Amino acid sequence: MNRLSAAPPAIYGGKKLHGQVVQELGRRVVGGQYPAGKVLPNEELLCQELAVSRTALREAVKVLAAKGLLESRPRVGTRVRHKEQWNLLDPDILAWHCATGVNAEFLLHLIELRDIIEPSAAALAATSHTPTQLAAIADALHAMEAATTITHWVQADLAFHTAILQATNNPLLMPLAAIIGSALEALLGISARTSDNFKDALPDHHKVFDAIRLREPQNALHRMAVLLSDTRSLIQAH
Repeated sequence: MNRLSAAPPAIYGGKKLHGQVVQELGRRVVGGQYPAGKVLPNEELLCQELAVSRTALREAVKVLAAKGLLESRPRVGTRVRHKEQWNLLDPDILAWHCATGVNAEFLLHLIELRDIIEPSAAALAATSHTPTQLAAIADALHAMEAATTITHWVQADLAFHTAILQATNNPLLMPLAAIIGSALEALLGISARTSDNFKDALPDHHKVFDAIRLREPQNALHRMAVLLSDTRSLIQAH
């Protein structure tokens, strides 16, 4: 399947050296350099290759094991787990997917996730937003209007969708902005690049904002669904 190039940074922010090892090994696993079911090279080889100590390597393996990517067994070594065991909503794993090339099937799965969550989130934001939160959505919309490059547009578009999720004031929905943010940037960038004019979707964003501003939940749900449907069509056409 074709891969669509995108490379947002991984999120893992370990301050020690093992944080860098987490990112490198994570990209290799998710990118298929170490296939599912296979055992990683032994510690000595990996330490030499990555120029790190056994301690740093072992700490990194523990982090990746917690994310569902790896498992260590005595006398066997560290094995890559199968994809169905990965925590695919982990921000780092999503980022590594994007950094190693988003395949079309995975991209459509991300769209389906958005279809399930964001229309209902827009409806909830319409009834739950505070003035400050509405202003944050408006600021993102103004930034989209002012964007002169695809990069600026994508950043503003991401801020728009993130602000709507935050405006739900639902403690279980609000962290979703961080969970999908790393991959959403790639998704929005790809959809923008498939359009003749990357601002084609601006009127639909205005309609979503107006429905939220007027506290019209059903209209907000409908307008967000239309916006996402257009994004799906652009990507499928690509």
